[in-house]
Amino acid sequence: MSDAGWIWGVRAAGVFHFVTLIAACFTPIPPNWDENLARLPEIHRRFAIAQNFFIGATIAFWGAVSLWFAPELVAGSVAARVVCTGVALWWGGRLVVLPWLRVWPQLAGSWQRTGFRLLQLECASYALAYGWLACRRG
Repeated sequence: MSDAGWIWGVRAAGVFHFVTLIAACFTPIPPNWDENLARLPEIHRRFAIAQNFFIGATIAFWGAVSLWFAPELVAGSVAARVVCTGVALWWGGRLVVLPWLRVWPQLAGSWQRTGFRLLQLECASYALAYGWLACRRG
């Protein structure tokens, strides 16, 4: 693929990072989140909320970097390859963690199951694409 194609693809990935973030705000996983958190000690509630915040902040950061710095990421400088390695590892890590969460029985309908499969596909796609960019030399 040409560099122009890669730049377009990285920018599209940036947009989809934000689409994922918006979709996450409307995803009822796990069900009864507030009620379940209310039963935990306050410190555990704060950890769960902070974890979700940092996941969201990381997705937003990768999205912004992908949108604003796509040509630099594709150019393959050492710094760009380090950033692409970070994105690839982060999304690859999410791909590994998702099955461990065992959410499938909690997914009530076909929309949620489809969304979960799309999330897995997104994780794999980002891990592979940004991993490929991480291996390119400028």
